Amino acid sequence: MNETLPPLPNLEIIGKLGEGGMSTVWKANDLLRGTTVAVKILNRDLTASDEDIALFKAEAKTMNEINHVGIVRCYDINCHEGIWYYTMEYVDGYNFNALLSRKQHLGEADCLLICESIAVALDYAWNNFGVVHCDIKPDNIMINTDGIIKLTDLGLCHTFQYLKDGMQEIPDHVMGTPAYISPEQVYGDVEPDCRADIYSLAASLYHLSTGRMLFPGLGNEDMMKAHCDESSQAKDPRVYRPDLSEGFCQLLEAMLVKNREYRIPSWRNVCEMCLAIEQGVSFKPRKGPPSSLALPLSVPMPDAESEVPMTLAHVPEPKRRVTHIFLSSRRRKREPQIQIDPKSGKKILRKSKPVNAKFKVNKPVDW
Repeated sequence: MNETLPPLPNLEIIGKLGEGGMSTVWKANDLLRGTTVAVKILNRDLTASDEDIALFKAEAKTMNEINHVGIVRCYDINCHEGIWYYTMEYVDGYNFNALLSRKQHLGEADCLLICESIAVALDYAWNNFGVVHCDIKPDNIMINTDGIIKLTDLGLCHTFQYLKDGMQEIPDHVMGTPAYISPEQVYGDVEPDCRADIYSLAASLYHLSTGRMLFPGLGNEDMMKAHCDESSQAKDPRVYRPDLSEGFCQLLEAMLVKNREYRIPSWRNVCEMCLAIEQGVSFKPRKGPPSSLALPLSVPMPDAESEVPMTLAHVPEPKRRVTHIFLSSRRRKREPQIQIDPKSGKKILRKSKPVNAKFKVNKPVDW
């Protein structure tokens, strides 16, 4: 797409933010809202395809429906003089791939916060809308200047919804990013669910915590094969970062199990393990099919049908605390919170709700 754009109604274009194969994102002033927004514009060579336009509209619709502080929201979608575009929340900050180039790697506490934040957001999206992101990677995880972590780019998530609804044939190419893609997305023979995103988030966290991808130095095709091949395993993260805890490495291993039937089954379980690591809870060795991560010890696979252990109960409510990214701040401890089911009398997890709150965070020197 050209660097110059024709005027769009009620928008004052400021500059380009990024460009992909299907679209370009621009920063703009929304003259009606009186605020800064991001504008995603479908590339002109795709606007002749009804299918691409339908997918673009579906992406905008999904982002508009998911009203969660941890997911960038779409405001509206329009077509002007043959140009399809939608406006969305502008994130004044950086994605973690850009920040990784400055920091080389992130600390364990920061990685756990990223993990919890994304898990809470996608737990909400999955349980309320059945959304699978399908392209989680450091580029699509951002942090704004208030320290709030946000997930962006839902461009692939609705593609699989179209497959489910029978509105599109199975594509002849893999959808996802080779360095972080789940094995089931590579195979393409099953419908992805939240476990595909769990795998991709762990692959991203491995990269963020060590500064290295799971399978570096491989071409895209070989990299995707490595995710699927049971004999291909990445090195223990502590080879590169000896300061990482056993619990954190075990969490990554449990999220990276190649066979999704033995992978951590839900975002809630991911949150529980994060909280257990923060509280110093140790895990028993895992027994099961191979993971994409080789560890001397392993964690047990939670049973999707079993009750959640009360010692790990509590999915954190979004933004109840400050996200101390790149700061050496102490993390305050939180007690597990449970409630009693009035009908059964059993202890259950208190459901989290999105909280549209902002926190002031001191920026690091190299922000």
